[in-house]
Amino acid sequence: MLSLLIAVLVATVIGGIIGYFVNIGFGIFTGIVITAALFFYLTRLFSKKLESVFLQANGELQKQHPERAIAILKEGYKFNHYAFLVKAQIDSQIGIILYTQKKFGEAYKYLKNSNPRILVAYGMMIIGHIKNNKKEAVDRDVKLLLRFNKKDPFAYSLCAYIYENELKDREKALSVFNKGLKVMPENPKLKEHFTAFQNNRQYKMDKYGEIWYQMMLDKKGLSRLQNKMVRSQQKSMKVKNRVR
Repeated sequence: MLSLLIAVLVATVIGGIIGYFVNIGFGIFTGIVITAALFFYLTRLFSKKLESVFLQANGELQKQHPERAIAILKEGYKFNHYAFLVKAQIDSQIGIILYTQKKFGEAYKYLKNSNPRILVAYGMMIIGHIKNNKKEAVDRDVKLLLRFNKKDPFAYSLCAYIYENELKDREKALSVFNKGLKVMPENPKLKEHFTAFQNNRQYKMDKYGEIWYQMMLDKKGLSRLQNKMVRSQQKSMKVKNRVR
């Protein structure tokens, strides 16, 4: 990590000079302070540069130019050695774009590098594990997804759905519900989903809206999302035709 390395080197030089000419203890203290301050500054600097890349890519997505968006995101790789988790963030976004284009195989290559803090990308990756017959990786990544999104009810509902409907493992689905309800015992959606599970009824995941449709596990839901996107596009173009 170059940001940290630069900060340490600069601090070592300055701290060493102060320690030699003034006092060793004060030199060490000064070096630690400079390291922390410079590392924070450099991290902020490169984070802003990366944020600019994401904003440009988002602009291309809004114009319906996913290929251009991906090309712009890849330009952000040059910051990978200057800040933590840069590649993971970029690959997460590229994976999401490709996944929503139904380019599942290509998307999976990027999603495997995704950041567990990005729920959508990591959820897509878990689904990718199943489609690519890598079920042994599901348990590991479900744990990571829930660890980094422990207060998001959709994370628990998604993982429970995957275990119940995709892997036919109700025991693990129950375990996910128990974890979620321990953290959010009064969450209405999670409680409703768990009640449906207990009564062997299919919970309507579309209550979570677009984040669920993006997973593309529900064809009817996906169709509704596509229609909504068309309507939004027509509205922006001031087209009054109705989508049925």
